[in-house]
Amino acid sequence: MKISKLISNTFLISVVIICLPMKIIAQEALDNLELVIEEKTKKIEKKVEALGIELGYAIEYHDPEVKLGAYLDDLNFEDAYAQHYPYCHGVYISSVVKGGNSDQAGIRGGDIIMEFDGEKVLFERHLMQLRDSKNVGDTVKVKIFRNENEIETQLTFAKPIPKISKEAAERYPEMKKRKKLHPGYGGGGPSVILLDADFTGINGLLEANGFSKLTDDYMPLFGGFGMGNVGKGWFIGGGGYGYEKSQKISVDNGTRRFEYNIGFGGMTINKKIALLKNVVFDLGLLVGGGGASIEIRETDGDYSWTDDFDDNPNYYSLKYRKAFFAYRPSTGVLIRILPWLGIHGSIGYLGTYSFNDDWKDDYFDYTVSGDSPKVFDGISYSLDVWFGH
Repeated sequence: MKISKLISNTFLISVVIICLPMKIIAQEALDNLELVIEEKTKKIEKKVEALGIELGYAIEYHDPEVKLGAYLDDLNFEDAYAQHYPYCHGVYISSVVKGGNSDQAGIRGGDIIMEFDGEKVLFERHLMQLRDSKNVGDTVKVKIFRNENEIETQLTFAKPIPKISKEAAERYPEMKKRKKLHPGYGGGGPSVILLDADFTGINGLLEANGFSKLTDDYMPLFGGFGMGNVGKGWFIGGGGYGYEKSQKISVDNGTRRFEYNIGFGGMTINKKIALLKNVVFDLGLLVGGGGASIEIRETDGDYSWTDDFDDNPNYYSLKYRKAFFAYRPSTGVLIRILPWLGIHGSIGYLGTYSFNDDWKDDYFDYTVSGDSPKVFDGISYSLDVWFGH
């Protein structure tokens, strides 16, 4: 009996000695095989994903987990004391994922989640269990504690957004998401409009009174503008411009002077399209109104509190004026030099419209007889300094 028992024990020990290393070797082989399969699977998934994006197919992740999009910590005494939180349950939010489900629900870092879908939250693991009971697309009520106030919000578990792997993006550059160029948010600055003006009518009056005629090939109208983005590349704003010219001459009876003034302004609407990062194309329209006046005065320079115009007409003056509607359709380009500074140029048509062609005498409101000169109408060019974003 002793011999047979010894033989039996020896056999069992031999089996263990032989089989145990084989089991260990086999287990290591299985583990290595699982790692190889996992790596190959990931590579295949990335290639399929890249191919799907390249061909324009939507890639959907089969991710059974719903995401809170927040970093959680079990609530401790220090957190509760700092927040003046009077309860002994809840989960502390250290931070949230930008654009994630918690961020979309208005939850912020420093908040304390008190209730989830009507159930009191005890600790972090409990909240994870409650989260895992939901499906993608579900919406739940969440009660949070913030600044000594209890706030309720709605949290929706949105479907995970497919991500392009770094390797796939490098292999397929066309898969990289193109950032949409932005036309800007708004701004403004000083501006000058050069107008191809016709001074024929005005020059007739000036030359008849001994003055030199206006010789500006392009009337420079100085002013400024501003606008703001109202959405989808549309900008609304306003602008104003003016022109002034004067001359003084000596005559037999003293001094004679003329002043010619134009001013107008209005509302602007522009459609802007970003062609490049620092180049923005626009179509614009200014609609408004203004007025023009020309005044001629003559004096002998001898003034007295006892002047009698019947006996001593030492002062002579006339002033003609005209009101008008103004409009300017244009097309232009903004070139950004710095993020907040740019140069803008445009070409357009600057025109006026009046219900009649008459000019009026400003002092007695009489209609001025004869051919009435046009205030301005013609091709115009603008050059602007743009301050804004």
